[in-house]
Amino acid sequence: MLTPDLFPGAGLRLDDLVLTPDTAVALLVATAPSAPCPRCGTPSDRVHSRYRRTVADLPCQDRPVALRLVVRRFRCTDPGCPQAIFCERFPALFDAHARTTARLTGAHRAIGFALGGEAGSRLAEHLDMPASPDTLLRRVKGCPDEPAPPPRYVGIDDWAFRKGQRYGTVVVDLERGRVIDLLPDREAATVAAGLREHPGVEVITRDRAAAYARGASAGAPGAVQVADRWHLLKNLREALERLFGRLDAAVADALRPPAPDETVPTAETPGVAPIAPEPEPPGGGSGPVPQSAPETATSARQARQQQRAARHAEVRALREQGLPLRQIAHQTGLSRNAVRRYCRQARCPDWNPGRRSRTRLDGFADHIEQWLAAGGRNSADLFRDLQAQGCSAGYDAVRRCVSRRLGNTHRPGPRTTVSAPSPPPRPSARQLSFAFLKRAEKREAEEQARVDRLRAGPVLREALELAGSFAALVRQQATASLSDWLAQAEQSGCAELVGFAAGLRQDEAAVRAALTTPWSNGPVEGQVNRLKTIKRQMYGRAGFQLLRARVLAAA
Repeated sequence: MLTPDLFPGAGLRLDDLVLTPDTAVALLVATAPSAPCPRCGTPSDRVHSRYRRTVADLPCQDRPVALRLVVRRFRCTDPGCPQAIFCERFPALFDAHARTTARLTGAHRAIGFALGGEAGSRLAEHLDMPASPDTLLRRVKGCPDEPAPPPRYVGIDDWAFRKGQRYGTVVVDLERGRVIDLLPDREAATVAAGLREHPGVEVITRDRAAAYARGASAGAPGAVQVADRWHLLKNLREALERLFGRLDAAVADALRPPAPDETVPTAETPGVAPIAPEPEPPGGGSGPVPQSAPETATSARQARQQQRAARHAEVRALREQGLPLRQIAHQTGLSRNAVRRYCRQARCPDWNPGRRSRTRLDGFADHIEQWLAAGGRNSADLFRDLQAQGCSAGYDAVRRCVSRRLGNTHRPGPRTTVSAPSPPPRPSARQLSFAFLKRAEKREAEEQARVDRLRAGPVLREALELAGSFAALVRQQATASLSDWLAQAEQSGCAELVGFAAGLRQDEAAVRAALTTPWSNGPVEGQVNRLKTIKRQMYGRAGFQLLRARVLAAA
């Protein structure tokens, strides 16, 4: 199966082929009359000696192939060359000192790029190209960068070695959709040095980090910087969240629903059992009544909420005394970010209020109520009924819903009921900020009603109108100029929008380019997701060199 045609330009002749059940060995002999010196390039035909060399090649007929070559040593004929004796080279077949042919090395490298070390080694063994995991990774790391045309439009963004602790920078060619470089950190000097290696850059898209702005200005001073529109909306949402947190009382007044008619459940109310009297303690005494597990969890949650409220009051009292944030954090044991949030918000934030999240049964609530009112008690019957109507909720979810509604104690005996359900909690400042910045056609009816009530409030009207106009400006739904909006925001008197506008002023050129050019950081975010996938395939244990090699490889 092996012929000289398999090695074009290598100057080798096939003398013999030995097939065994496990391998195939080909004996090759060099045919060139002379060889150039690798040091000075002078050709020489003065043979000094010969030796045998074995090199692994691609498999053939389900057998690993070994090439056994008779290689000659020559004397260099140049008296001034420091290389007196040299071995002839076969660059068309394999590199100097290599133990595998170039095409087998390429196959190993492709397997390493796709699967990494351990998984790639198992596949290579199955394909009769055995290689250790370290060999595959070494060949991946030794792969030269693919030649590419100089990039003109690039995007930069950060990626996490370890989230919250250590970050790097990815540089993407927006025209080709390929990663062109991976940097070990996100410092301005590193970014500038990376951009200098790619002269001719005309446009740089980035987020609004100050380090990236300085690095782009130093590394490519002639390039147009474009702020990412998604990050502009993100910064606006964060400003709105701070605004809603500061004006908590005004938000509560705007969102306060009409008081519902309070009804007291009675024994004649269909589908609901009467509230059972509290059992007396054993022996007729007045000792404490044992609490059930849900009551214990509720009490613990309320205790935590009271503790947070006490810390919130303490922080605000210390702040009113004029203490700095750092000293308050040291005195209370809280982080400076928590102290900053407490000082901003008049009401204690509740991050875990015990709200019930949405389930697949919410759309069938009316049917469940009718089933309970009709006297239904068997969860399996209700589950089958809901399945017939297209509900995808599982049986356990249905059983828990029935238990909550009827107050099941999960013990033998009669069912009891719980107190009347509390009204739905008011959405947090974060939820309101997200709902406000949604497009109108994507808001749910309840979210749209909340946004309308917030806009109608006298305290929030001006700030929300400004925020909505900037969102429309970013989404290219308005023709107002950025300069006019910045002037209005700076004169609005809303501290959050004034600070947001001040940040835009510092990066006004990049923000203006974001509103007038089609470039964005979307392709860069996609490459960051690809980088995360590769990083997780290696279980987070890959070094920077190996990770860079795999990310720079063709997708």
